[in-house]
Amino acid sequence: MRYCKKCIYPDTRPEQVFDEEGVCDACRSAERKNVSINWEERRNEFNKILENYRNKDGSWWDCIIPVSGGKNSCYQALTLKNEFGMNPLLVNFIPCEMTEIGQKNITFLRNLGFDIIQVGVNRKVYRKMSSKGFFDLGDCCWPEHIGIFTTPVRVAVQYNIPLIIWGENSQLEYGGPASWREKNCLDRNWLEQFQMLGCRISDLIDEGYDRKDLIGYEYPSDEELKKIGVTGLFLGYYIFWDNMVQAQQMIDMGFTVNPDGPCEGGYYNFENLDCKWIGGLHDYMKYLKYGYGRATDQLCIEIRNGRMDRSEALKLARELEGKIPKKYHQDYLDFIGCTDKEFRDNLDKFTNKKIFEKDNDGKLIRDENGDVIKIDYGY
Repeated sequence: MRYCKKCIYPDTRPEQVFDEEGVCDACRSAERKNVSINWEERRNEFNKILENYRNKDGSWWDCIIPVSGGKNSCYQALTLKNEFGMNPLLVNFIPCEMTEIGQKNITFLRNLGFDIIQVGVNRKVYRKMSSKGFFDLGDCCWPEHIGIFTTPVRVAVQYNIPLIIWGENSQLEYGGPASWREKNCLDRNWLEQFQMLGCRISDLIDEGYDRKDLIGYEYPSDEELKKIGVTGLFLGYYIFWDNMVQAQQMIDMGFTVNPDGPCEGGYYNFENLDCKWIGGLHDYMKYLKYGYGRATDQLCIEIRNGRMDRSEALKLARELEGKIPKKYHQDYLDFIGCTDKEFRDNLDKFTNKKIFEKDNDGKLIRDENGDVIKIDYGY
């Protein structure tokens, strides 16, 4: 296990690439963002694209913006409306357990003058899919990660609104395949490569799920997309993306952050606010599988933007990550109907034994709090 020389990303991160100098692709992308990209040209290009989608007489919405109740989607909505003069329809896929703060920030957007469609799928099937995600795929938020990318596209088809504006390109901001780092669009291939975890909706139908219960998770057909001309663009391709700056803008306007500080395993107090488990359990399972969690993602952004040095980020990551989340623990057990032992046994199943300490019998060693101990490979 090795780490980037500039930030603290490990090479266990899926599809992470290090160059010959030991620097990760996310850091190299950040250098290009800061030095070689002409953001004025890209903004002008974006304006020209938007002109093709504007509803000139104001009789319909100009575009769709997927919103979660988080700071990024709030920023997307306000930027498109205030800076580019668009009239967006906001679409919210309701997570399995939306928090009070998440709903409050959805209302915050309505109060600022936006129309919003909230889509709540069948909770019975949602629960079943979350259980499958947890036990079979290692992602308790698996159905949410599908729904947030399929529902806005379905609404685009049904409402005949061809343009969808997404947020950042996560492969550019956090690293990933070179073929996707400079992409300006999101489509079916992106969803299947980065969100489905190798299990498609057709696989669920083969397992006995009723197709009518999965409508909200199915991506529209190529024929439907072509008929409407659906196009999904990353706003982060056209304007400089900086989580901290954008979050402060939203907070100044009334966006609500977590009053208790960062979510468990995180560094920012303004991320992962809308769903009970995504800011705790989901990120903890990532830590078990890859040896890093959400705090590392956030701290690396701070390093790349020159607001933190590597040694401070390393210290904070060690303090913040690696602890079993407790805040909504019983809520999740009740939601999927499993015992604490079944829950913990499953965490062990997805724990990467190569990067955590074991005894002579190969059993995971735990600290006084019951948490597994990551092997110190040196940063």
